[in-house]
Amino acid sequence: MNLFHGMSEDQMRMLEQRTVMREVRRREVLYLPGDAGDRIFLLKRGVVKISALQEDGREVMLALLRKGEVFGEEAVIDEAPRDHMAEAYEDALVCIITRQDFMDILRSHPELLFKVTKLIGLRLKTFRTRVEHLLFKGASQRLAATLIELAREHGVSDAQGVLVPLRLSQQDLANLIGVTRESVNLALSDFRRKGLVVLEGRSLRLPRPQALEELR
Repeated sequence: MNLFHGMSEDQMRMLEQRTVMREVRRREVLYLPGDAGDRIFLLKRGVVKISALQEDGREVMLALLRKGEVFGEEAVIDEAPRDHMAEAYEDALVCIITRQDFMDILRSHPELLFKVTKLIGLRLKTFRTRVEHLLFKGASQRLAATLIELAREHGVSDAQGVLVPLRLSQQDLANLIGVTRESVNLALSDFRRKGLVVLEGRSLRLPRPQALEELR
């Protein structure tokens, strides 16, 4: 979603004057649970990880956001502290705008409020689908569904299938699908034996995405 599509050049310049560009390095934290929800972020380059911590300290990865996405947008409708964390999964460039400045822009451009509301609804739908996968599917099905999702959002298609150019560890995948690293290892080994997944350095290639889709 291009949140600001349709704004005039003057409006875009006004927006630019109210934002701060920031380079962030891999694993740099943008905000933590409990932090004030006083800023909205626009991802210009790189990948940002959205995650939450369970009571036992385990991490649950909620999303890997790609360029063009907005995050921290719940600050628009809720002034409560953050209930999740945002961290640069790769080196990234983000635009930061304060909640007050963003609210001023929404008052001037009410059509943006509809887009923000739609964005929040789409994100909630994505999280709900992920929870359904965690509750009702086994480790192999969860992993297959997650690999297809990552390929759709971050993959690069070529003659050999789809390359997912993310430095995903087995623990990252475990945090995404809610199982142990050992379960991910077993499922990945099975996929590799079947020719559904190929390791290329620290990236994953899906030679036959449709075959993996059928395992979801």
